[in-house]
Amino acid sequence: MSRSRARRAFPLAVVLLAVSVAASANMPGSERHAQRPMEKESFRAGWLDRAAPEFALKDLQGRTVRLADFRGKLILVNFWFSTCMPCRQETPALIQLYGLYRERGLVVLGFNMDELVFPPEQRGYLDGFLRTFKVPYPILSVDMKTWKDFGSPPVQPTSFLIDRAGKVAEVFWGAFPGAAFERAVKPRLASPPAAKPALPGPGAPAPPATGAQRRS
Repeated sequence: MSRSRARRAFPLAVVLLAVSVAASANMPGSERHAQRPMEKESFRAGWLDRAAPEFALKDLQGRTVRLADFRGKLILVNFWFSTCMPCRQETPALIQLYGLYRERGLVVLGFNMDELVFPPEQRGYLDGFLRTFKVPYPILSVDMKTWKDFGSPPVQPTSFLIDRAGKVAEVFWGAFPGAAFERAVKPRLASPPAAKPALPGPGAPAPPATGAQRRS
């Protein structure tokens, strides 16, 4: 990361570090569940039944991973960064969820934001995280474009459940216990892909018009 990119990322780091504290509101025992309800519901409602954004991101081995690689699967995309405490609270639940349902078609993708949040000399945070949590699912390094394509989620963690047809079926704003993920995942694993095409996500470019549409 260049110095200019590091300077651009720093304000994002400050914002995410501040708002991630509120993301633990959904965890058991929290009394802050009513924080930012309008913003949360507006963000969630704007994504439901919309097409998930395409992405092409590098995993920890440098391989490119794309949304199209998992066509027909149920995909849980989890935005997080290594020093986010609610993210760390949630990780064991995601590991367990993946272990329970991967053979039935569930994919979990960890969208790690460390390159956006921290200067390059602090990349050791991810190494420390992985020493603590033995994450079995792919971890992908998120770029600014992908973060924006997913609506610039202001709270970390934020997770998107993408159904077998490529539509956003649920948005988890903040950290959630495993039971909440299971309630969303289990019925959708049993469902075949929907035939109806998804609408573009918020801010996504509209699909090109067909010849018939252009003539009408």
